Amino acid sequence: MPPPPATKSSPVWRRIGLGIVWILATPLFLILALYLFGIIYFDGPLGGPASKGNLILGLGWFGVSLFALLKVTGRKKKIITALVAVAVVLAPWIPIQPSNNRDWKPEFGKTGWVDIDGDRLTFHNFRNFDYDAEGRETVNWESRIHHLGKLEGIDYFHDAWGGDLLAHPILSFDFGDEGHVCLSIETRREKSETFSSFGGLYKMFELQYIFGSEEDLIRVRTNVRNEPVYLYRLRATKDQAIEILFESIGVQNQMREKPRWYNVLTSNCTTSLRAQRPAEQREKFDIRMLINGKLDEYVHEKGGLVDEGMNFADLRPLCLINEAARSRPEAEGYSKRIRMGRPGFSLSEDTR
Repeated sequence: MPPPPATKSSPVWRRIGLGIVWILATPLFLILALYLFGIIYFDGPLGGPASKGNLILGLGWFGVSLFALLKVTGRKKKIITALVAVAVVLAPWIPIQPSNNRDWKPEFGKTGWVDIDGDRLTFHNFRNFDYDAEGRETVNWESRIHHLGKLEGIDYFHDAWGGDLLAHPILSFDFGDEGHVCLSIETRREKSETFSSFGGLYKMFELQYIFGSEEDLIRVRTNVRNEPVYLYRLRATKDQAIEILFESIGVQNQMREKPRWYNVLTSNCTTSLRAQRPAEQREKFDIRMLINGKLDEYVHEKGGLVDEGMNFADLRPLCLINEAARSRPEAEGYSKRIRMGRPGFSLSEDTR
């Protein structure tokens, strides 16, 4: 008589099932191990982010954990060993909190907030640095008063510092004859830190909402860093502009009391703007919100840009402002120069 067929509960099927589980679990475990190594490397205690001390500590943790996993026998012991290796990293890391009080670089040195009194908005620690022809900065934080009754719309600067892969969007709220108020959402970096996309996956940087002038936040990019910057007029009504402005002010005021971490995936310069909107009002997620070098193209596809009937391929070159911005180094007249002749900007706006 032939042997009975194997069932799902038989040792053969059980071994096959366990084999499949381990095959699937192995790459996930390696990804987790790499992330945990990154926690040690960027947020470890030895010498600051990405230091040699943290590198050595991370490699030591990885080596000891791997040796222990290979040394112990039995599935339960291996699971316990893996959990201990994870806990050793997460236990001191999870309690680390963001702060507004660090040794910041000058451009991130002040924490801003806005007082709202009816129609009157007072922007405290409004950034308005000046730059000479050689790019040397003059630090200047000030208070500015604007009135909601003057708010006419929103302009969108697209700083394509990373080409078609990565960009930095900056909103500019148009207060008519009171001028423009820029909002730039950035990593808040200490004097010892430089920007790192990988570091942005961890607790390396705080998040900062900076309200400032175009003569500072845009001019430093066009005239000092020489990054390609495009200027578009958004199709936003006054009510929509007020709504977005109040949402942004609300986040900045909250972060004055309760700072937040920057995260390159969930809390970056683009996803932070999306997250501050009520869930039912958010646009459906698009990969260009994350890999945002073509965010301007996405906004145009959604009908968000004043294009004067042009397709995006024709519109974009006309919106590059660098030549006009660099025609003169001084701040005076900067906003007028970069708007002159641009699609979406009327003569009255150009003459400001």
